[in-house]
Amino acid sequence: MKRTLAVLLTVAALTAPLAGCSSKSKTVTGTVVSKDTNYECKTKKKGTKKTRSCHTEYELTVHTKGGDEEEIDVSSSAYGNCVEGSSYPKCTTR
Repeated sequence: MKRTLAVLLTVAALTAPLAGCSSKSKTVTGTVVSKDTNYECKTKKKGTKKTRSCHTEYELTVHTKGGDEEEIDVSSSAYGNCVEGSSYPKCTTR
């Protein structure tokens, strides 16, 4: 019984910080006003061995109907399909 309770408390403690992440997944609609890419590299050290991994992040800035601008991370194909002035998220499904 104590073990089950400990497991449940651990799971609750680990998932509580994730509860705030759901608001980030809200649906944004509007017009693409700019595009940006970020090339990031990270070096990890494990013992005496270093590994370096790099990736490109694709972002669209969308002007919403409410007048706000929001940056949205998208896939490389969605980034290529959406040009400035196009309607988001409709442009992602070409």
